[in-house]
Amino acid sequence: MQWGKIILIFLSNFVLIYSFGVGQTNTELRHLEYVTHLDRGVMLMFQGNTPKAINELEKALAIEPNHYEVHHYLSMAYEEDGLWNSVVSATTKSLELKPDNIEALYSRGKALFNLGEWEKASKAFQKTVGYAPKHARALKTLGKTQIQRRQFVEASSTLTKASELNPLSTIIWYHLGMANLNQGNYREAIPHFEKSIQLAPTFPQSHHGLGTSYLRIGERKKGQVEMLQFQQLQKDATEHERLSRLTQAEPGNIEVLDELAKLSMKRENYPLAVKTFQRCIQLDPRNISHYLGLSRAFMSLGHPIPSKDTLLYAIELSPNQSILYNTLGSAYVMMGDMSKATQSFQKAVGLDPEIPFYHLNLARLYEKAGNLKRAEEHYQAYESLIEEPLHE
Repeated sequence: MQWGKIILIFLSNFVLIYSFGVGQTNTELRHLEYVTHLDRGVMLMFQGNTPKAINELEKALAIEPNHYEVHHYLSMAYEEDGLWNSVVSATTKSLELKPDNIEALYSRGKALFNLGEWEKASKAFQKTVGYAPKHARALKTLGKTQIQRRQFVEASSTLTKASELNPLSTIIWYHLGMANLNQGNYREAIPHFEKSIQLAPTFPQSHHGLGTSYLRIGERKKGQVEMLQFQQLQKDATEHERLSRLTQAEPGNIEVLDELAKLSMKRENYPLAVKTFQRCIQLDPRNISHYLGLSRAFMSLGHPIPSKDTLLYAIELSPNQSILYNTLGSAYVMMGDMSKATQSFQKAVGLDPEIPFYHLNLARLYEKAGNLKRAEEHYQAYESLIEEPLHE
């Protein structure tokens, strides 16, 4: 949302409010009423109360209908609730007042896309790009629209431009792969799907596209691997949705929250994992597994300090859990504190010397420090423990 413009409206409106004095005319009173509804509507948008925001903005426009920005803000509120026909109506009015309103054009195109009006959506996006050739979002959705219209050559060109402007969009790379796949350019599609997977490994459709491309060029083994990955990710997505609904219906169900947190880790949705593990800790503050999960989620986000703090608190609760010290060692390594990392790994090995990977972590740390003798001792312990099950 263009919050900068909204804030400017606030400031200008407040100036208008305070400029009114005694003996206001009816026109001035009506304008003051418009300003009041507008300010309420925008504030409610900030607060995420979309239905009430819509009500206030509609009341404001009923008084003064010729404000293109307000029609656009109303369209954004409609969009939040998925009211696509209303978005089209609001952006149409905004564009009647200001035909070169780029974001209103883009919003209109997106609404038409969601309504399946591919040709009209395409025209809206083309106008947007005409005014703003580097509008990456418009180029991306124009490319998606062209794929829907089976204009695959045009889509390849459009999405290539979008990828140059936003090379970190997994969706752009996925659809660029699809544009090539639908042209029969299977080998050209492969690197696009691979790039999409690199950016978002748990996005199922990219694995399906890559698997299809491999199968089409006769690489069945690679194709089958990707298709199995696609099926697993689809199952995970379905399970994630089920658990999310359950947590909304039963916010105190610790078992469901724990499952959701673990699945979020598996799907690499680390922010949700952090939030869910924190909720688990609130409900079950002595369960060490929640602290361990939270610490790993923090590390996956590149935040070793809160990971360390979480683990130290867990160790106070349960000082003889070797896994806590091993994970703490990894947090210290991320922080660059090799001395404390070594102490933590040593503590883990001391508590549970039969866990192979504790020795491996310690061996790598000794090797990095140049203590090759101690490194070799722990490498040998690791290899011995790994081999033991084979002799049973």
